Amino acid sequence: MERTNEAWLEDLRDDSPHQTDAINELLTHLKRGVFAYLRTRSDLSHLAEAELEQMGQDFAQEAILKVKDNLDKFQGKSKFTTWAAKIAANHTISELRRARWRDYSLDALTDSGTSLQEILALPAGQNLNPDTENERRQVWHILDEVISQELTDRQRQALVAVTVDNVPISEVAKSLNTNANNVYKLLHDARLKLKRSLQALDLDAAYILRLFE
Repeated sequence: MERTNEAWLEDLRDDSPHQTDAINELLTHLKRGVFAYLRTRSDLSHLAEAELEQMGQDFAQEAILKVKDNLDKFQGKSKFTTWAAKIAANHTISELRRARWRDYSLDALTDSGTSLQEILALPAGQNLNPDTENERRQVWHILDEVISQELTDRQRQALVAVTVDNVPISEVAKSLNTNANNVYKLLHDARLKLKRSLQALDLDAAYILRLFE
């Protein structure tokens, strides 16, 4: 019989005699979703099936730890397994992005023809309303121009590396031949410039966030 939300919460507690069974059951559930996501990623097509399975196993196991650490935050607004699957999905996406910095060149961001819109390509297959899609592209164009014209190369490199590709601050500092404090300063200045420029164009941050939800 399928566990209720309350049963999941109780069985996953460290003092529960059913914890091992609950963890194994949840791990099987999460691993299916993570593995299915990994198989659809074109940038992972060079990996063998066994490698993808191992990666899915690792990500699912790490997600279990996050789920256990956040049990008190579950509000019961959905099925527990749906909530846990979302944590696993976010963890998987974050880890894949984080892995990209290993072969990441900050200099690529200033190469001729590389724009923020190309780096932050809109997800395909969303079946958006044509008006919404057009509005998104117009806003992207504005953001791209603001970032290209208002930010220095180092501000742009730091902003995109940290906020888009989840490159660790320490690695950004190494790539820019500076220290972490200076990277934080670059990020602060870049965000301040962006905010002022967008406000001057009557573009509200909340509106942009809603547009790209």
